[in-house]
Amino acid sequence: MSSTRWFETVAEAQRRAERRLPRSVYKALLAGSERGLTYEDNIAAFSELGFAPHVAGGPAERSLATSVMGVDLALPVIISPTGVQAVHPEGEVAVARAAAARGTAIGLSSFGSSSIEEVTAVNDRTFFQIYWSGGRDTIEQRFDRARAAGAKGIIATLDWTFSHGRDWGSPTIPEALTPRAMMSFAPEVLRRPRWLLDFVRSGALPDLTTPNMAAPGRRAPRSSAPTASG
Repeated sequence: MSSTRWFETVAEAQRRAERRLPRSVYKALLAGSERGLTYEDNIAAFSELGFAPHVAGGPAERSLATSVMGVDLALPVIISPTGVQAVHPEGEVAVARAAAARGTAIGLSSFGSSSIEEVTAVNDRTFFQIYWSGGRDTIEQRFDRARAAGAKGIIATLDWTFSHGRDWGSPTIPEALTPRAMMSFAPEVLRRPRWLLDFVRSGALPDLTTPNMAAPGRRAPRSSAPTASG
C-alpha cells in the first residue's frame, strides 16, 4: 500500500489532512462547539486507554470479532456518524467502503452528504443515525426509509440542537457554493491542487446538501438550513 494511503496513527492522519485540505475545510473538520471542552475531554479520555501487557504465552490465533445489535463485526470498532463529509467527492460512500473492507460497520449521519441508499449499497453493515428533528410523521419516514434501504440498526441522538456556537476556530461555512462563495475560497483552494483535482476528476462540486433529511419527493435541504424540532 502506498504511503499516501496508509497511516499508523490518528495524529499522522490529521497531519496529512492539514497538508492536503484547504485551510477553511481543515478548520471546519477540526473545530468543536463552544470552547471545545468536550472535544479536548474526548481526546484526553482516549489517551488513557491502553493494552494490558502480555509478554509471552498468547494464543497463535487471535480474533477481535464481536457483534453489535446482532451484526457480526470483525473488530470492536465502528465508524461514528459524522455529518457533511463532502470534503471528498465520494463522501460517506468512500468511508463505508473502507469499513466494509475491514469487516466493520459505519454509522451514517442524517446530515451526511451521501444518501442511506448509496451507503448501504457498498456496506450492508450500516447503522443510521436519527435526530429528534421534525414531527412524529417525519421521524417515522426516516425510520422507514432506513429500513427499506437495508440499515441494520438505528442510532438515536437526543442531546442535540441546531443552534450551537463554534467560537474557537471554525470558519464560516457557506450555505451553497455560489460563484461569490467560490471566489472567496479560491485563493486557499488553489494552494491545495491535489484536493481540487479530486473534484475536477469527479465532475462535481462539493455537495453541501443533506439527502437523508429530505422528505419524499422534496429536494435535499442545505446542511446549514435550520430544522424544526418537536
